[in-house]
Amino acid sequence: MGQPGRFDSSVLRVTDADATLRFAMTPSDDETSPSETSASLSLDDLGWSAELAAHVTEAEAALRPARIASVYSAFVDVWLADTTGPRMASLRGRALRDAPEGGVAVGDWALVASASEGTDDVVVERILPRRTAFVRQAAGERSEPQAIAANVDRVLVVTSVEGDFNARRLERYLVAIAGSGAEAVIVLAKADLLAEADDVVRDAEKLAPVILTSARTGLGVEQLRAQIPRGTTAAMVGSSGVGKSALVNALLGRSAQHEGAVREHDKRGRHTTTKRSLFAVPGGGLLVDTPGMRELKPWQAGAADDDVEGAFADIADLAASCRFGDCRHAAEPGCAIRTAVADGRLDAERVASWEKLERERGERKARQDVFAQVQEKRRNARAGAVALRKRLLTKRGR
Repeated sequence: MGQPGRFDSSVLRVTDADATLRFAMTPSDDETSPSETSASLSLDDLGWSAELAAHVTEAEAALRPARIASVYSAFVDVWLADTTGPRMASLRGRALRDAPEGGVAVGDWALVASASEGTDDVVVERILPRRTAFVRQAAGERSEPQAIAANVDRVLVVTSVEGDFNARRLERYLVAIAGSGAEAVIVLAKADLLAEADDVVRDAEKLAPVILTSARTGLGVEQLRAQIPRGTTAAMVGSSGVGKSALVNALLGRSAQHEGAVREHDKRGRHTTTKRSLFAVPGGGLLVDTPGMRELKPWQAGAADDDVEGAFADIADLAASCRFGDCRHAAEPGCAIRTAVADGRLDAERVASWEKLERERGERKARQDVFAQVQEKRRNARAGAVALRKRLLTKRGR
């Protein structure tokens, strides 16, 4: 057994007697920090695995694994094993510099060390490689990735049954999820606002597995909880005001996130969540809650060849049956896609959405290639600067 507070890769366990919550920042009235639980969480509860342990080198054996719970630029909240909630930690410059694609994200696994002897302060030394990552192109015109959540097993796409349901928007989420490595589940919220939701459920079920919910009545909450078993992590995403915060509170059994009143004219709630946070679901796994997204442009450099196909598997399968391998699904004879639309097996709007996202994928690939080239030049410049500094120090006899 390793020393208390140290990581022992042979037993995959961390001991940390101090379960005190420490925050160097005070959240505003519109947000709350990840709250403490009534019981401490083990490494298994936090989602640690042998695969992650394999990334820890012998030189890092004294460092402790921690799960990123919130991100504040150069500071993060981290959740250590055998504690009841996250604590604030600073990020070493190299942890920021060498972070995975899209920057440090909620759900990332990190290795932390004591910031100074005799204190409980910790500092993040390194971010470990990710198993999965939900990444989008940064909002606005910037052609760079932004990591929303890392190491998630399931992404819960929340949309309201009334006023917000949009199949084309859901397809965009499903493309991003298909490239992330996680599973997708559509969560239809606010079922109490609609007398009959069968049509909406049927439309959503054509895209992905569906759970119909109402935080007010409790409908579907236990079914939703079953999607987040112990040792797994789910991320909840969707537009502003669709009821994510209410569902988070229902799953946690307490008021952890502020809820906005529903507006009468469009049945949408007010935007209340302002940062991504990691919560422990009682009796279950971990849940990443995210602010509402005004726009979603998928960004998955490593999965650029199959993310759209993953979200449109039915159309991709049909396309493989076209007479010509390079069929553009326009006027070519023997086009299986056009035949399926004509006889009602495929929705024309869904096909148009697929074609649009395919075009965007090509444009996105070009932007990603440019971004990768810029990043490579920066890495080479840093490596050259480090090598030069070492040569100068050696010359001076240091």
